[in-house]
Amino acid sequence: MYVVRTISKYYSSRLSYLLQTWIKTVATDVYFITDNHLPHIDFNHFITTQKTCGNTSHSVQSLCCQTSHDFLLYRQHLNKYQWFCHFDDDQYVHIDNLYRYLSTLNHQKAYYIGRNSWNMTFKRKKSPHPGHFWFATLGAGVCFSRRTIDLLESYTKTVSQFVNGCLKEFYPDDIYLGFILNNYLNISLTKNIEFHSHLERSLFNDKRDLIDNFYRQITFGFPLLGRFF
Repeated sequence: MYVVRTISKYYSSRLSYLLQTWIKTVATDVYFITDNHLPHIDFNHFITTQKTCGNTSHSVQSLCCQTSHDFLLYRQHLNKYQWFCHFDDDQYVHIDNLYRYLSTLNHQKAYYIGRNSWNMTFKRKKSPHPGHFWFATLGAGVCFSRRTIDLLESYTKTVSQFVNGCLKEFYPDDIYLGFILNNYLNISLTKNIEFHSHLERSLFNDKRDLIDNFYRQITFGFPLLGRFF
């Protein structure tokens, strides 16, 4: 199952390109988190967040509110899928590569898969659970096994529960997820360097190398037009 987070104003500039490329190959398994209704998308394939989350922003509350809806969707379709992946609307996904990778793993075991956001662990100083842990940046794509979704239920059952947890720790969504998974569920990040976000500017430094290695990767975050080229 693929959940794509977007907002309606990016339908033409971002989402339309995904709908014409990777999404159309797996359309029946793709669902959307969006602020308002999306044109040409089945009503059964998206959840709107405007009433619950308000205007979209990058504040801790807004990010966590949007991400909490991922888990509402996951649980609606829990019996249908073995793997549950989150992507943003600025990502291209090599579906075949993702499928091949996930097929080597057992969905009945707890997996939290993605790319670490930083080159070092996140250092938590406060109690409870002071220490270091890795977390995956949601901007590069993150996948959870069915077992992990089951274990996360008590922390993601409602929107308010997840948002209040974020606000209590004052962590954005991806760090808060990493904190829960590492410190409460004992599930560490399975790192995969073939997941990429738009923040990895070095990927675009050598165009020939990018072209030569593109087919091996699982996700790519595409930059705004003209930013890197």
